[in-house]
Amino acid sequence: MLNRVRLTVGALLVAATVGLVPAAAAVYPDPILTTDRTGDPSVVTTRNGKVMVATGPLLRRARWDAGEGWRWIRPALRRLPRWAKDGDVWAADLARVGDRWVLYYAAPVRGLGKGRRCIGVATAPTAYDAFRPVDERPLVCHRRAATPPAHDTVPNAPGLPRRGVIDPSYLVGEDGTPYLLYKTDGVPSSIRMLPLGPRGLGPAAGATSSELVRADWVMENPVILRRGAFYHLFTSEDIWSKCSYRTVWRRSADLATWPLRPRRVLLSRVTTGGLCGPGGADVLVVDGTPLMYFHGWVRNGTTVPPDPPFVAGERGPAAQRVLYGAKLRFRDDVPSIARYLTR
Repeated sequence: MLNRVRLTVGALLVAATVGLVPAAAAVYPDPILTTDRTGDPSVVTTRNGKVMVATGPLLRRARWDAGEGWRWIRPALRRLPRWAKDGDVWAADLARVGDRWVLYYAAPVRGLGKGRRCIGVATAPTAYDAFRPVDERPLVCHRRAATPPAHDTVPNAPGLPRRGVIDPSYLVGEDGTPYLLYKTDGVPSSIRMLPLGPRGLGPAAGATSSELVRADWVMENPVILRRGAFYHLFTSEDIWSKCSYRTVWRRSADLATWPLRPRRVLLSRVTTGGLCGPGGADVLVVDGTPLMYFHGWVRNGTTVPPDPPFVAGERGPAAQRVLYGAKLRFRDDVPSIARYLTR
C-alpha cells in the first residue's frame, strides 16, 4: 500500500489550534481514481468487474476491470426524466433488482426552490448500458413540487423543511423485503425508509415511508449494512464542501428503530490522517468482505488534501472530490478501517 506522507508548518499549526491533524505529520491514503470529479460514489459488482456512478451531469460513470483498474465510460442516464429540469444529478445508487439493473437518483425539479431535487428511478439491462428514466412521475417528492404526484410524498413529517429529497439508497432486509432509504433536505434532517415492490420501481402495495432518525444538524447519504446481530447505519455529517465533512455510524438490532445518539465517527480528517471531507460513503460486500468507497477533496492536479479553513468554491485552492476506498473490519460489532484500497 502506498501512503503519502506530508508535513507542513500549516499542518502543525492546525494540529496545535484545532486538533484536526495528528501532532507529528499528516499521513493519508492515496485516492484510487483522480481523473474526474467523483462526489457521492455508488459502487456495485457485476460479472465483469465493478461499476461506479457519481454526482454530475446525467451521472458520471466508471468501470473497474481486473488488470485494468478504473476508467471512465459514458454517463449512466440516457437523459433526464420529463418531470425534471436541467442540472446535475446527485448521489445515485445502483442496484440489481430481479433480472435487470435499477438506478435511483436525485434530479432537480421546479416548485421547491433553487437547487431542490426529487428522487427518480431508471432501468437498464446491465450496469454498463444507458439507463432509461421512468417519466410518469417521481418515486419520492414533496407535494408542492411542480411534478406529477410522486409515489411517496414524505407523509407525516411535521417540523421538517420541504426543500426536496435526496440521497437514495437501496436495501434488502433480512426477510428479503426491498427498501429505499432517503434523506429529507435541509435542517432538521431526517432519514426515511420506503418499502418497495418486487420490481423496485414503486412502493409495496399500500406502503408509505417512515422516519428512522431525525437530527438538528446535516445528516445525509444513508447506507445500511447488516453485520452479525446488528444493522449499521452509515451517514455523512456537516457541510459537504468543507474539510469537516465526515462519515459516522449508528448501530441497531431493529431495522426500523435507530438511536439519534450515540453515533461514532468512522471517517474524518483525524481518523484518516488528514483527508479533507471524507464522506458520501457507500458500502459494498465482496466475498463476505465489506468495502467502503467514499470521496474526499484534493487540490486540482494533485493528490494533496487542502487544509482548513477550506470551503469549496469560496476559500482556499481550487479542488475537486476524488474516489477513495477502504476495507472494513468489525470487532465486537464496531466497524473500523482495516486498510485502504490502492485500486
